[in-house]
Parts: sequence; C-alpha cells; structure tokens
Amino acid sequence: MAIYLVLPLILVTFIAFVLVMFFLMTRFKRLMLCVCVGFVTVGFMIYTAGHLSAGEGPVNALFAALRGIFSTARMFSLNDDFVVLANAQGTQWLTENIYLKILLWTCHISALIIIQTALISLFGRRLVDRFRLRLGFHREVYIIKGNDKNALILGENIATRDNPKGPVDPKRLIVFLIEEEDDAEKFRKKVSHFDGVVRVLDRNHDIKYHLKTARLGKRNWLWMPKKYKVILMPENTKSSSPDDAQRIAAFANDKGVPHDALDIFVFVSSEWDREKIEKITQAKNGVQRKYQYTFHIISEIDLLIRQMIEKHPPFACSGLNFSNGKAERGFTALIVGFGIVGQSALLRLIMNGQFVGGKMRAIIVDKKISDLQDWFLHRYPSLNLCCDMDFRNYDVQCDKFFSLLNETENVDYVVVALNSDELNKRTTQDIELHYERKGVEHLPFIAVSEKGGSLHEEDETENPFIFGSREEIYKDSVIIREENDRMAKAVNETYKKLYGGRPWHELDWFLQESNRAVADFIPAMLFLAKLKKDAPSKDSLTTDSNLAETLAQTEHLRWNAFHAAMGYRPISIEEMRRRFEKNKNLDFARRDAKARLQVCLVSWDELDEVSEAYRELERLAGKEPKRDFKNNDRGIVENIPMFLQEAVTNQ
Repeated sequence: MAIYLVLPLILVTFIAFVLVMFFLMTRFKRLMLCVCVGFVTVGFMIYTAGHLSAGEGPVNALFAALRGIFSTARMFSLNDDFVVLANAQGTQWLTENIYLKILLWTCHISALIIIQTALISLFGRRLVDRFRLRLGFHREVYIIKGNDKNALILGENIATRDNPKGPVDPKRLIVFLIEEEDDAEKFRKKVSHFDGVVRVLDRNHDIKYHLKTARLGKRNWLWMPKKYKVILMPENTKSSSPDDAQRIAAFANDKGVPHDALDIFVFVSSEWDREKIEKITQAKNGVQRKYQYTFHIISEIDLLIRQMIEKHPPFACSGLNFSNGKAERGFTALIVGFGIVGQSALLRLIMNGQFVGGKMRAIIVDKKISDLQDWFLHRYPSLNLCCDMDFRNYDVQCDKFFSLLNETENVDYVVVALNSDELNKRTTQDIELHYERKGVEHLPFIAVSEKGGSLHEEDETENPFIFGSREEIYKDSVIIREENDRMAKAVNETYKKLYGGRPWHELDWFLQESNRAVADFIPAMLFLAKLKKDAPSKDSLTTDSNLAETLAQTEHLRWNAFHAAMGYRPISIEEMRRRFEKNKNLDFARRDAKARLQVCLVSWDELDEVSEAYRELERLAGKEPKRDFKNNDRGIVENIPMFLQEAVTNQ
C-alpha cells in the first residue's frame, strides 16, 4: 500500500483512538478502568501460560508465575516480553495465534490507558474538564454559581440523583463557577469524586464566557439535545442574583436557545429580590414574555417549611375527623416564635390547612409581636379571610404562655421557631409535658426548628419532628423538583387542551406558581375523597355530588389562601366596574397582578354575586355572558384524574 494512503490511515486511527479514550474517560471512567484491569489480568494469565509452556515441574510453575508478574509489570512501563516468549520452546500456540496476539496487545493498550488515566488525573485535570465541557456527550448540564458547603452538597446530589454513595450519572455534568479569590485547586479536589468541573470567574471570564464554554446556545449533535439548568446559590456576593438571572436569560435569548432547554434557579433571601425576578417573567402590555425560560425562585426557609409540610401535611392531623370531605372543625395551628421561620410556617400552613367544616385559626406567640404584627398584616392584607389570627405578646418562659396552652382547645399543629435552638427544644419539652399531663386524646403534631441543623436518624412519623437541616433540602428532588413541576405543567396543559390558554413557557412566574399550588394540594384532595394517587378514575371525585361540591368549596378555600399568602387583596364589585370603565378590559377589571388585586377573593357564597356582576360586564364587552366562577373550582376537582394521567404521559 502506498505511503500516501498508509499515513492518513494511521493518523485517522490515532485521532479516533484518542477521542474515544477521552470520551470513555469522561463518560464511563470507572467502567473503563474496571475493563482495563480485567484485560491486564488476562495479560498476566497469558504471560504466565506462555512461561509455563517453556518448562515442566513445580519449580518451573513457580518461576512461570513470577515471570508472569514481571512481564505484567513491564506492560506498565510500555515494554513487552513477547520476544522472550517467541524465542522459547513450546510457545508456538501463543506466538503463532493471531487472535491471542491481538488479545495480548489489547492487554498492553489497557495498561497504557490505566497509566494515562493516572497521569491525567494528576496533571491533566483541566484538559479533561475542557474536553468534557466542549465535546462531552452529556444530556444535562448543571451550572452552579457558588462554592460553599451547600453548593457542594447540591452538586453531589444532582450528580448521583440523591444517592451520594451510588454511581455518578454519566448523563449529567456539574459545573461550578467560583470567584477568582477562591482556592480553585482545593475546590477541584472536593468535587473530583463526583466528576465536577470547576471554572473561575474573573474580569476576562464572566458568566457569559462560561456559558459559551459550556456550549449554551451552540449547535449540539442532532441526536443528543442538551438541557441546561443554571443555579445561583445564596452566597452570591460579587453580583446580585436577579441581575445574574437576567444576564443569563438575555444571553440565551440572543443565542436562540429554545425555551425548554434552559431553566434558571435563583435563591433569594428577601421579597425585594423575589419581586425583581418575578418582574423578569412578566409580559408587558399583553405581549409575549421577553424571556420565555422557566425561572425558579427559591427561598431556603420556604423550602424547609415545604419539606416539613410535605412530610406532615395538615390533612393528616387525626383530630380533624374528616367525613365525606368535611372536617369536624377548623384546623388550628400554634406558632411559637414569629421570625422569618415562623412567618413562613404560618403562610404555608394557611395555604395547606383550608378545609370545609370550620375556619382555620392560628395563635401566634412572640415577645416582640407588637413590632411584627402590623408590618406582617400590611404585607398580607387578606389573610384574615382565610384564618382567624390571634397574636399574643408573650415570652414563652412566663406563666401567660402556659395559661394560653390551658385555655386553647384542639390544637392540631405546633411550630416552635424561636431565636435559640436550646430554647426551641426546652419549649417543645414543656409543650409535650403539658399535653401529656392533660391527657389530650389527639396530641398535636410538633415541629421544631433547628438553625443549620444536621440530619437526624429518626422516623419521619416521630413527634416532635426536627427540621432545619440544609442537607434535607439541597437535593436534586427538592431544588430541581422535576416531579413537582411535571405535575404543575400537567395541570396547565390539561386546562390548555380543555379551555384554551397559554403554554407553560409563556406563563409568568405567578401563574406557574399557581399551577404548582394546585399540584401540591392534590394529595389532600385525594385524601378527602378517600382515593389513592396511582389511578383515580375519570369521574371518581364527582360521582358523589355532595362530595364533589364539598371538594369544590375546599378548592376555593385553597385558592383564596394561595392569593392571600401572595399578598393579594380583594376588590369590590363596584371597583371592578370602575376598572372596566377605565379601559374596557375584562381581565384587568377583575384582577391586577402588579397591584395584587382580585375580585374573586371572597367566600364561596359571595362568588355567585361576583359571577353575576362579571357576566354583566361580559355583555357590555359584546361577549356571551357565561362566566361562573364557582365552575372554575368545580373544574379543578373534576380534572384531577386528568392532571395525574397527563403527568404520567409526559414522564
């Protein structure tokens, strides 16, 4: 064969071999090393068998084994003993067998791969990381901006799908963005065991540069589309998280990244930041959203409370005694300590503690309640529609607090969230002892806050239950929440098919969150209907008309509570009419997302009057008057089986 043909063939073979090795080392490193070790072991057996063929007797067998070890060791120094075997008597079975020769050279290549892997791990980590970013065949790329312990925990849990002791998912690539003053080499060592990639942010390498390096917005292999999830951690000191979120969305938008290829997760610590991010998702003047990517607004405290309620939902409180969807009495919560944890707990309990049978009530105790109450009620002006709140300016270590426990009947849920872990535990012990001495039949569930708490080896059904461990929330299943979002998207998709509407990526954050709230409450609805989640039939929640109407009323209570907890206030029918006269827009007349106004934020019985007034405006607008707002709530109940089926279909 001409040299002009041989050289290109050799070069192409070499390049293909290098690329394949890099791919295997980045995607299946552990598996590849196990295979290579297996081939090296085969090489030892072949060499030993060859040396055995050169002589007989037990002494020769011992020397053959030692020579086999020596020949195997020489494989790692890029040498071979094939010539030695070829010159020995009785080894023709090996030296003249083409298949065994190929197998032996494969064993030598395996030894070479092991050496290269070790050298690259020591000296070429950055080269491998760059290859993985640019050419790695990953389906999902997670870019985490942050370098603290929580970022590490989250990165590892995402890489291993919440099983840190298990294997790394080869489909996922975890990229950390850290500041230039951080110790990059030290951080690389920390993330190496789950194959994390570390990139440094500096003046010449901003977040857009690293998005480009990760190939966001660049053409991927047609048969392997990638999805990107960018996570902005709380410790984001160099720049504001809302600003970073907007830069990322703008960059992706300019590059033509599809709406379903990018999700942005932003941790916030204040309502200011949350509202700034929410505004990014809002359309202006009724036009399409500027950035159609999904923004996930995350609060650590809210996540901790959500986890608490998911494990111990209000509907599971035994003292409520549900019958045909109705509770025997209203749900009652006691909040001890009204800092940020206590406030978040109250809001979430209001959103999840709405049942037909009695209005929810909450007793809130804090020695500084006079400074907190007015501010809280000003921010959430409609909570009294959903919950009777009794604020007590008590110190938990005084007699008044224990008198309050004596006079308060039927407490279902207690959240202890004071400013001291020790005081929380001591107060919890006192509350437990109080109810045990009284011999209360249905003991309340007690949740105890522990700041920055560690994981506890306890049963989730234990009472009291300690919450506050960051390890519990910095998980793939909690932060990414694909299962929860799949159900929320199923709610929206079902309604779009039945009644029309906008696809998920065109909804603003508030409407997406509203769908999530519907999805989160489905377990409560199924419990009230005494159904299992796996496969309720199409009409299973509406066969009993009395139960169906009760569930519809429950849904309206939940809807009211969600809007109240989001800071909405009701407007009167007269105000709705004035708003319609202003610009003849029906949607603007009944609701205003910017000013947080909603005409339907009324009781179930008052909805008929609101519907009648709205139908009058429909006539004035030249439309057929057919709106009945009660049917919105009935429709949610009727469509729950469809929500569940849609979520299963889109898995």
